[in-house]
Amino acid sequence: MSGRFNHTQSLDGSGRSYSLRVAVQPPRVAQAGVPLYPPLAIRVHICDAETGEEISGEDELSSLFAQATLYGEDTNSPPIAPPDMFLLSGRLSMSLDLLNDGPSEDSTPLSRQQGSYVIFPDLVINRTGRYRLGVSLFKIGGSRRGRYSEGPRGGGTSLEEEKSDVIVVQENFAPLQIEPEAQQFLEHIKNRGAMVPSPPSVV
Repeated sequence: MSGRFNHTQSLDGSGRSYSLRVAVQPPRVAQAGVPLYPPLAIRVHICDAETGEEISGEDELSSLFAQATLYGEDTNSPPIAPPDMFLLSGRLSMSLDLLNDGPSEDSTPLSRQQGSYVIFPDLVINRTGRYRLGVSLFKIGGSRRGRYSEGPRGGGTSLEEEKSDVIVVQENFAPLQIEPEAQQFLEHIKNRGAMVPSPPSVV
C-alpha cells in the first residue's frame, strides 16, 4: 500500500528518503539480565523523494542495516551503550527484511503494505535504571551526503534514527505486557519466517 509520510526523513542523494517508526515497543518494565519481550521491531519506510510515495526498497536491502544503541531516559542524552559494552548485550546490528515480497492470501492490513522492517530478537539490558533504545539506519557504499558515521561494519552513511519509549529495568520479575497491534506485527513477520522469540515462561 503506497502512502505519504510527513514525519522526519533523511535523504542520501539517491532520490530516496528514509524514515523509521517503532512497530513494536520494548516492554515498559523489564528485568535486568533477561531478554526484552516484546522484542524491539522497527518499520523502515523508503520513499521516492520527489513524489513522497513509498517504495519497497528491495533493490538496496543488502546495503542497509540497523544498529541498536542504549540511551538514558532523557531523549537528548548521549548514548551510553556503546561505549559501555556490558550494559546492552545481544545482537546489536541486524539486517533488514521485506515486510511482504509478493501476493498473499492474508487479508490483514499488514499484508497489503510494502517496505521493510528490522527486529532485534535478543536484546538484554544488564543493569537497573531508566533507558530508551535507539535504532540507527546505516547505508554502506553509494552516496555519502547523509550523516557519515563510523558504523559497526566499517563505516557508512547514517540515514535516520528512532528511539523507543522509556524502559524501566528492575531487579525483580516484570509481568508480560504487549499491545494487540504489536502482537499482530510479530505474528505477521513470524509467519514470513522471521526469528521471533517466544514469550518468556512464567515460573
